[in-house]
Amino acid sequence: MEQINSRTLDGIAAAHGIAAARLKDKKRGKGVVALLFSVLAIMFCLLYVGPQLEKLPLFKPIARFIEERGVEANMYFYTDLEEFSEAHINMDNSMDYPPQGPQ
Repeated sequence: MEQINSRTLDGIAAAHGIAAARLKDKKRGKGVVALLFSVLAIMFCLLYVGPQLEKLPLFKPIARFIEERGVEANMYFYTDLEEFSEAHINMDNSMDYPPQGPQ
């Protein structure tokens, strides 16, 4: 009895155009389902998990700071705000001149 491997199955599928089309449709269907699941997972995180994290005690001071200062929290660069400019300068200086231990 001949051992069946993937080449044999591919050859059979290629010989039968309908079977090959069905195999492609199954692969495409799995890809579409995976894409939809990924989009739903991202939407769940954005619409449910994110707002729930804001209520945790760890994030409350940050959320209060953002609201008090009117920071546009979805911006990538905060070049217009003095606080973030100072923080950026301090961070750069810390990286360039790391703190030294007792000498």
